[in-house]
Amino acid sequence: MLVAIPLLTSSLLVIGCLYSKSNTSISNIKVTTIKGLKYTYKETLPDNNLEAEGALNIIASIKAMNILDRVFSTSSANNSTRKVLGWIPFWDQQSAFASFKQNVASFDYISVFWYLLRSDGSVNKYIYASDDSSVISFAHSKKVKVLALVANLPDEDERGNWDSNRVDKVISSSASRKKHIVDLVTLAKSRGFDGINIDYEALRKDQKENFTAFIKELSFALHKHGKILAVALHPKITEGDPAYSNGSEAQDWRQLSKYADQLHLMTYEQHWEDSPPGPIASIPWVSSVLNYAKQLIPANKLFAGVPLYGYGWSNTPKAKGLTYQNVQSLISQYKPKVTWDPIAQSHHFGYRAAGVTHSVWYEDDASFKKKMELFNYLGISNLAFWRLGGEDTRVWNTLRNSP
Repeated sequence: MLVAIPLLTSSLLVIGCLYSKSNTSISNIKVTTIKGLKYTYKETLPDNNLEAEGALNIIASIKAMNILDRVFSTSSANNSTRKVLGWIPFWDQQSAFASFKQNVASFDYISVFWYLLRSDGSVNKYIYASDDSSVISFAHSKKVKVLALVANLPDEDERGNWDSNRVDKVISSSASRKKHIVDLVTLAKSRGFDGINIDYEALRKDQKENFTAFIKELSFALHKHGKILAVALHPKITEGDPAYSNGSEAQDWRQLSKYADQLHLMTYEQHWEDSPPGPIASIPWVSSVLNYAKQLIPANKLFAGVPLYGYGWSNTPKAKGLTYQNVQSLISQYKPKVTWDPIAQSHHFGYRAAGVTHSVWYEDDASFKKKMELFNYLGISNLAFWRLGGEDTRVWNTLRNSP
């Protein structure tokens, strides 16, 4: 289905990019089904298997416009009002916490990925999570607020992907919502958290009304105790488009923004582990999502998601999630030609190993700089980084020096 999506380049406006539809599954990277620009990525590999040339073609209608003097020419975001959040995942907590400590002055909030909604409706710690109180106490000593993330992603003993049915169990009636809200408020109060980060993903369209009621009632309960409510949002650029049946149909952005204090927009996973190779968060795609969000969400509540990772696709059913350090190791080992895509505004490369073709797209300081230009141009101040640990550490200097 063709949808209009503005793409700013130095001299072109690209519209009418094709979106694709797919489902997703979960690995150790925070994943949500997201529909992205459809890229055709072709590898041309020499016989020595050491380099790959990437050719990126985008299905689009192109309308030439002279916008050289308009694109990113001014900065409307003010870093004096900017709020920054970073996620700390339990599966890489040591490196994530180390990154936070090294760059603590850049953060206003952290969200710890420690808790889940189990299939019986209870809220528990993930089996392998360490709900380390020293993380909370250190953050508080530096005047950084700590949110407890609660997800509907099953634990190791339950297995499976983001589960909408367990969310039904706790939001489908007034009584069930009340019990779940008591559990969440108790968690926030008992562990000294500053708030709750609801990360209920891949919900169905028919859950929209109940989910809104849940967020409304939870906000009242948390606010009574001086606690913050943050909600993770799936990306979309319109309503009612089946291409965005990724969980976003259950999220009424305008209504949610009346009650939640923070809305974390997942402007990443444009291409994901089950999709063909492509950018994690291209500039035109991110721009389209944020432009739509700005129509519905107050600026002080909107947080733009910033990816700090990559994916490696090969002949396996799923791509492999990669940290920036993983990417650098591959570059060092296989010495591919790394290409900067001028439209996506991110790096990618290809290589061959054991007769198998691999394609890698990743986020780094260069792509983050372009995103910061976009955020400033659009007047987006607040940022949420997925995730801390294993990132290109240069991004923190870029953040500190950004207008």
